[in-house]
Amino acid sequence: MTLYILPSCCKCEEVIKLFDKLGIDVTVINIFDNLDIGRSLTLDKGLPLLELNDEWLDYEMIMKRYKSEG
Repeated sequence: MTLYILPSCCKCEEVIKLFDKLGIDVTVINIFDNLDIGRSLTLDKGLPLLELNDEWLDYEMIMKRYKSEG
């Protein structure tokens, strides 16, 4: 799983804390540190954006799927 974030993004931090709490191993990528990646992302729904296999989850979908596990 790869989580694409912006620095100082409160929603991004919330998702990272949730994954830490649940013990979920996720690779976190700051799109400013990896501008080439940022160009290939579709940011229509903003960040954070989770890439899980061939599925892309935005903040609302991440919280809906994982919040119930906490």
